[in-house]
Amino acid sequence: MTIKIYSALLIFSLIFLASCSEPEINNGEVSQSGSEYLVPTATPFSTADCEPYGSFTLLEGKMFNERQRHAWVTLSDGQILLTGGRGKGGARGPRVFPHSEIFNVNTGQWTESGDMITERQDFAMFSLNDGRVLVAGGQDIQMEAMKNSEVWDESGNWTKVGKLNDSRERGAAVKLSDGRVLYTGGKNDRLGDNTTTEIFDPNTNEWELSGDMNQKRSIHTATVLKDGRVIVIGGGKHREGPYYSSAEVWDPETETWEYTGSMRLARVQHTATLLDDGRVLVVGGVGEKVEGVDTSIRASTEIWDPATGIFEPAASMGDARTEHEATLLSDGRVLVTGGLLPRAEVYDPDTDTWYSTGPMIETRYRHLALKLNDGTVILSGGQADKYVHITAETFEAPVFDTTKACIVGIQGKVSPLLALDDPGSGEVDEEGNVYAEGELNELGSVEAHSARFSELEESGLSESDLVFAAPVIAEPGDDVIVPLGTPATIRLGQGLGSPSMDANGTLVRFKELVANSDEEGVIVKVNLRSSGWDMGDMDLVIAPGESGPGVTSFTRVWLGLLGVSTNEAGETTATIVVFEPNKK
Repeated sequence: MTIKIYSALLIFSLIFLASCSEPEINNGEVSQSGSEYLVPTATPFSTADCEPYGSFTLLEGKMFNERQRHAWVTLSDGQILLTGGRGKGGARGPRVFPHSEIFNVNTGQWTESGDMITERQDFAMFSLNDGRVLVAGGQDIQMEAMKNSEVWDESGNWTKVGKLNDSRERGAAVKLSDGRVLYTGGKNDRLGDNTTTEIFDPNTNEWELSGDMNQKRSIHTATVLKDGRVIVIGGGKHREGPYYSSAEVWDPETETWEYTGSMRLARVQHTATLLDDGRVLVVGGVGEKVEGVDTSIRASTEIWDPATGIFEPAASMGDARTEHEATLLSDGRVLVTGGLLPRAEVYDPDTDTWYSTGPMIETRYRHLALKLNDGTVILSGGQADKYVHITAETFEAPVFDTTKACIVGIQGKVSPLLALDDPGSGEVDEEGNVYAEGELNELGSVEAHSARFSELEESGLSESDLVFAAPVIAEPGDDVIVPLGTPATIRLGQGLGSPSMDANGTLVRFKELVANSDEEGVIVKVNLRSSGWDMGDMDLVIAPGESGPGVTSFTRVWLGLLGVSTNEAGETTATIVVFEPNKK
C-alpha cells in the first residue's frame, strides 16, 4: 500500500521508541486503591529496552463522510466498500447516512459509490460469493429498527431484496461456509431483544427463519467455528443491563441452538475472535463491576475451547476496553484497537500475553478495523471525545519478537477471574431442564431492568428525567390539552395535546392497542402531529416484563407510554405523556 507519513509522526515515533521499558510480566496483586480500573496496568515505558510491536500511520486520503457505527467489506478485487453509519448531528437529530464509498488499497484514496436505498447504522454487511454485497437491518434516521435488505453490485447500484422476518439492529450476523448469511438476535422495532434467527439465501434473495436461540440477545457476538457451527456469546443492554454471560452454539445440520459453557463475567460490547487453533478469544466489553476482579469496563479476557465447551480465563489487557475492534493478524496474533482511548495491544495465544504497540494516531471507538491482503490493518472512522472521525489509519508490524516486545496486563495463570467459580457448561439438570442464565453464572445479571431508556441509549436520560405529574383523565369526545410532563389517560380516537417550543405544539392521537400480553408486552399505535405537520404513525412500547414507561422519541418530541387500561364504560384507554428531557 502506498502511504504518505507526516514528518511529525516520524519524530514522535522516534521519541516513543526511545522511551520503551523492560519486558517484564506483571504478576502483581489486583489493586485495592479504589481506582476506576481494578486490574493493574503494567507500565510499558519506563527504564530499559523494549520495542512496541508495530506502528500506526495516518492516511492522507480522507473519507467523504465522517462515520461511526458504519460497516465495510473487502470486494473480490481487493478494494474496500464502506457504507452507512452516523455522522454529525443536525437540527433533526443525528445524521444516519445512505452514502457509500470505495477505498483503493493501492492509492490510499476514497471514491464515492452509489447511495443505499435506505440510510442505516448498526447493520449487517457481507460480501456474497457472486460478487454482490448484502446489507440488512440496522437503524434508520428515525432510530427505528429495520427489516429492509438490499444488495450492491459491481456497477455501483443498490437493489432491494427480501425483507427480514424480524426487524433487527445491533444483532450479530455471520457468513456461513456455504455462502449464506445467518443473522441472530438484535433489538426489534418494539424495543425488545429477539430470540429469533434467520438465514439469507443469495440464490433466492430471501430470508427464512432458522431455530430460535435460548436467550434473547442484542449487542452480542457471533463467530463461525472451523467445523461450520456458530457460537453466540454474551449480549444485553449496555447502560443498565441485563448483561449475559451465557453462550450457545448453532448446528447448521439441525438449525438448533444448545447452551455451551458460560463466561465467568457477563459482557456486552465485547469482541470475539476465532484463533488459528479453533478457540475463540473474548475481549473486554461492559458488565457489572465485580470488586477485586474487574470494573464495569472490562480489561479481562476469556477463551472458549470447542473441545471442552468451557471458557477459561486468559491474560488481562493493559487497558480496559469497550466498543473496540479485534483483528486476527497474519501471524495468528490478535490486534485490539481503541475503545475510548488511543492505544492498542496485541495478544499472543502461544504465550498468553498482551504486548503494547506504537500509539494510535487518533482516539477511536465505534470504528472499524480490517486486515488487508498484504497483512496491513486499516482503521476507519469512529468516535472521539467530541467529534466523529473522517480519517483512516493503518497498522503495520515487523516479524514478532517476544524478546523485544513490551509486555502489559496480567497473564491468564494469575488472572483475577480465577477467583470466581467455574460457571459450568450449560448442561441440563436432573429433570432435563437447561440451567437458567442466573444458574449458569451468578454474576450475569438476570434482574428485569427497565427498558424505558432503550430506544436512545446515548440520550443522557436518567430516572430524574422521568418524573411526571399525575395523569389527567380526558373527558369523553374531546382532545385534552395538558402541560408538558403531564400524562393524560385517553380513549381510542382521542388526542393528547401539549405545548412545546413550537407555537403549534404537539398532538398525539391514540389509534390502536396492538398488543397487551406477557409475551409481547404493551404496544400502542399513535399518530403524531408536531408543529402543524403530520409525522405519521408510530408504536409506543413497554417491553415484556417491564413496568414502563416505554419511552421513544421523534426528532425533538419525546413520548412516554405509562400503561393501558379500561374505563368504567369498558373502553380501552392509554396513559401517554409528552415531555422534554431535563438536561441538567
